[in-house]
Parts: sequence; C-alpha cells; structure tokens
Amino acid sequence: MNDFIYQGGNAISEEDFRNHLTSLCQLENVGVLLGAGASAGCGGMTMQQVWEDFKINNELLIPELKAFKLIPEVEEHSNIINVELLLDKVTQFLSVYKALDTEIEGEETLRLNKILLALYQSVTKAALLVGVDSFDKSHIGREERLSSHRSLLEKLISNRQPGQAAPMLFTTNYDLSLEWSAEEVGIQLFNGFSGLHTRTFQPQNFDLSFRNVNAQGEARFGHYHAYLFKLHGSLTWVQEQGTEIIEIPSPLAKSKYIEPLLNGDSVFNKQFLIYPGANKYHHTIGFVYGEMFRRFSEFLSKPQTAIFVNGYGFGDYHINRIILGALLNPSLHIVIFFPELDSLPEMNQEMSEAQKCIKKLKSLSLNQITIVGGGKKAYFDAFVKYIPKPVLFPKDTSARDLVDAINDLVQSSKEL
Repeated sequence: MNDFIYQGGNAISEEDFRNHLTSLCQLENVGVLLGAGASAGCGGMTMQQVWEDFKINNELLIPELKAFKLIPEVEEHSNIINVELLLDKVTQFLSVYKALDTEIEGEETLRLNKILLALYQSVTKAALLVGVDSFDKSHIGREERLSSHRSLLEKLISNRQPGQAAPMLFTTNYDLSLEWSAEEVGIQLFNGFSGLHTRTFQPQNFDLSFRNVNAQGEARFGHYHAYLFKLHGSLTWVQEQGTEIIEIPSPLAKSKYIEPLLNGDSVFNKQFLIYPGANKYHHTIGFVYGEMFRRFSEFLSKPQTAIFVNGYGFGDYHINRIILGALLNPSLHIVIFFPELDSLPEMNQEMSEAQKCIKKLKSLSLNQITIVGGGKKAYFDAFVKYIPKPVLFPKDTSARDLVDAINDLVQSSKEL
C-alpha cells in the first residue's frame, strides 16, 4: 500500500488505482472538472498566487480592503483569501453605495472601483497563460506548455467506445488552454456558442454531436468532439450593455478588452464575463451560468458516470454542494486529485471551507470516492499520465505528429 491514494477512506496500491482508472474510463459517461491548478503548469496562477500578485502590485490597497472589512484585520491570514469571493463582496458593496444619494457614496464608490480594477487586473493576468503580446498569436496550443492538455483530450476521446457519450469537460478557469489544445489535435469543442460571424449562446448546442456520415455500422458512432462547460465564464465572453452574450476571437478580446483593462481602463463596466460578481446569477448572465451548472448537476446524476477532479481547490460553495449531492447516485465514481491531502489539519483544528469539504469526502468511506494526494503526484501532468491509453491507440504518437507527417509527405510529392 501507499500513503497518498485512498479509496473508501482506505489506502490502496498504485497498481490497483491504475486498474480502477482503466475501468472508469470504460463507463458510459466520463468527464473532468478542472480548476486553477490545472493551468498552473502552463503559465496560469492558482487562486493563492492571484492574491499574492494583487498584494505585491497594490500594497496601498491592502489597508483599504481592511477598512471596508473585506479581508481580516490580521494580515497573516490573508494568504487564504478567495479572490472570486472577494470580487463578489466588492461588487455587492458597490451596489449598496450606489443606491445612496450622498457625497459619501461618490467617495466610497471611487475607492471601491480602484480595488475592483486592481483585482480584475490580477485575475486577467492569471488567465492569459502567455504574455499579453502573444495572446492573439496562432497555434498557441502547439506549444510544449500545453502538451498535457493535448494528451488529456486525446486520451479521453480515444477511450470512448462506439455508442458511448463524448467526454464532458467542466472548468472553473477563464483561460483558453482547452480551446487552444483542442484546435491543435483536431477536436471540436461544443461550448454552447454557435454562429459563424456572431457566436451567441444557445444551450441546445450541448445536445448536438458530430459523426462521420460516410462510416458504416459501429464506426459511424466514433467521436470527433467533446463538450466544454466554463462554469465561471471565459476571457473571450462578452456582454455589451443590454445585449446578448457573445464569444469573440482572442485577437479582438485582446485589443478591445484585455489590453485596455491592464492599462487601467474600467472595461468591466461592459459586463466582460471573465469577472464574477454579485450579478452572476441575474438576467442574461445568470441564464448562461445557470445553464452551465444545470448541465454539471445533470451529468453527475447520470448512471455509470465517472468524473476526474484536478486543480480544483474546493473553494466554490455551489460546486461543492453539487458534488456532495451527486453522491446519492450509486453508480457515480469521483476521483479527486488534491496535492495538499497529506497536510490537512486535524478535525479539532481550524480549517478552511475547502479543507472541510475534502475532509468530509474522505471520512465518508464510500468506495465511489477515490482521493489522490502526495503533492506533485496529484498535479495536472501526473493526473494526465495516470489516464490509460487504449491498446489500439498509438503509444507515443499524437494527432499533431500524424498531421505533420502527412504535410511532410504532401510537400515531398510536390518537390518530385
């Protein structure tokens, strides 16, 4: 046995764990839930790193946060601040002060807007993955930093059997790591948006799929796509004043929103959807977020379902409630990769909400819950390596290698 993989609350061997993963990949429904940690290795930041970035670049705003009682008075405890919850609090405070018709309202609103802008800048930088100058370049998904994301998509697709559902990808991240990677390996992502020139959100897109009309028999049910649900929005989702939500190309997002924001322009007034806030669950925005969460809950309730959780720190109350509630589904299997598992405090010690959730999941002693700890052994790249490749899938050849080989052959024939 080992001391970093637990199933049903008991330690299991790494070999048993690999066999368990192989079985889970054959279930009718397979999905992943990715958090900030899944992008940390390719240029992103964890929530703690986002907060550190904010503190380093906005030292004068820390007293302001304390004055509004948005963070604890004791600075030592501020390294566990959840930036998304902090953003939510700031926007709620702004709503209250804007309702006041006094001189104090104007002064307080100005102070809160400075805090809001600085927080948004740190969150945006964390989601870029590449420098802002490179954000609009082509073939970012081909870079080495995204090799594990490409491998994840290839493995999930290739493990699907004829007639089974395509993989489901759920993420709390705003970055484009999955979109860029899918483009490079030739996998179509259904993310709820459709349209050639103006891509709008249509939830029925999640009920569509691709198939090869020239294939016969079981071959026609092979998969060329996956479903992507961005639970907290995206860098390229926009809602201008009073309009519907659209998805825009990364070059346009860079020039119209990202660069101006990083230069100090308050473009968040246009409801740029990267930003969580008090209005997340209202009006048109609430419709999109609500549909994403509904699909997540619906997926976990399906029979013969497996979901792999990586990079998610269990800091989102809504997602935690959905996961805990889904355990009533007896055929649901959850595999959680949590690097800090070994360093969880004892029950009688003070714990964060995230630590309490993980502690509770482990203590339930359900065989349908597997938790992997061990620091780096639970990081995103290690998680991807654990996922098996089918016997018939080329062991060391990616889709990108095959495309390059074909292009080389075409070029050689032209030179003859």
